[in-house]
Amino acid sequence: MNRVLLGRGGAWLGLLLIAGLTGCVSARMADRVTDDLFKSGQYDRAAARLEQGWKAQGANGKDALLYLLDLGLAYHSAGQYEASNQALLKADKIAEIKDYTSLSAEAGTFFTSENSKDYPGEDFEKVLINTYLAMNYALMGNAEDALVELRRVDHKLEMMMTLGKRKYQQSTLGRYLSGILFEADRNYNDAYIAYQKTAELMPNFPFLGQDLWRCAKELALPDEMERWDDQYHLQKDDHSKALEVGSRSQKAEIIVLYENGISPVKRPNPQFPSLPRFYPSLNPVRFAEVEVVSASSPGSVSQVGKTLLLEDVEATAMRNLEEKYAGMIAKKIAGAVAKESLAAVVEKQTKSRLLGFATRMLMYGSDQADLRSWHLLPRDFQIARFVVDPGAYQVRLTPVGAEGISQKLVQVSAGKKVFINFRYMP
Repeated sequence: MNRVLLGRGGAWLGLLLIAGLTGCVSARMADRVTDDLFKSGQYDRAAARLEQGWKAQGANGKDALLYLLDLGLAYHSAGQYEASNQALLKADKIAEIKDYTSLSAEAGTFFTSENSKDYPGEDFEKVLINTYLAMNYALMGNAEDALVELRRVDHKLEMMMTLGKRKYQQSTLGRYLSGILFEADRNYNDAYIAYQKTAELMPNFPFLGQDLWRCAKELALPDEMERWDDQYHLQKDDHSKALEVGSRSQKAEIIVLYENGISPVKRPNPQFPSLPRFYPSLNPVRFAEVEVVSASSPGSVSQVGKTLLLEDVEATAMRNLEEKYAGMIAKKIAGAVAKESLAAVVEKQTKSRLLGFATRMLMYGSDQADLRSWHLLPRDFQIARFVVDPGAYQVRLTPVGAEGISQKLVQVSAGKKVFINFRYMP
């Protein structure tokens, strides 16, 4: 009889041990080879490895979302925007499904660990899926679909703030890109609204004064023009610069999207080791210098500028996770109650205090923080804008504080705005 009862207890412990061990391993987070390929700018090779990992996981793998997120980012950095969109659209669908975790899967994490279940994505990561889709469409010259994705960014954030009761804010990057894209389509009314909303989030952003004044002029709003003159201390030179990309201008504009650094990493929280906490990664570069040179006249005078911070991913990630802590702690308390109940059952069935104690220790030992995240995200998004004559240009970007220069050739037409992107990872 005792052997039978001991066997039952051993079965309990065996199942818990298997669940605990399998829950601790993340194939994607352990893959340093892909990270090194991405860091060295070998985006195509990184994408190939991520494709293999995604296929090995399948749509139901616990790291499936992680693979698709990084795959979309690798293709984006490689300039393969269509392939990036395909991966990100799959990721968006999976992230939506993961929001509705089954009760049995959720209850199972009471006894083992959060990382034993499918990775559902952090809130800010789900928003950035649509942000990257919008950037891809903008880089492809498809303003209409880019604006659709930016509206989805707004919608997701609105839902998180209202239904999720989060103290989140709208995306500065999304708002500002919307303004630029509406302007590119000569939709000055919507552009004006987007720029105003950007000003609410980041009132001191350097380009905004001219953007707002220009749209007010296009909409024939003299009182508003005066308002922006006063708020941003605009002078005649500022007006002239603002009108260089107005509706009557034959100039073109090159818009540089710069993804800087690497996002924070999750480690166990010192106060609650079974909960994750974001920690800043080492990011020596704060901005980049950009040089724009005519490709047809290499000896001509070049334009030089620097990238400006538009959205801080690191700060958003850390703030959003802290916002969720109360709910996470409540779940851990409920989990502790469940663990004690299960240990009591094992002890009662086996009539062995030792097995009850071992069950407790195994369950608490397997309860580790889920340290998974969208691994290859940048620390922040930055932007630089250059007004040029129509033609071909070499755009060179140098991260200040790091070695290496990246350059891309871009062709621009009169009255058009063209987007290009660069990525630096330390």
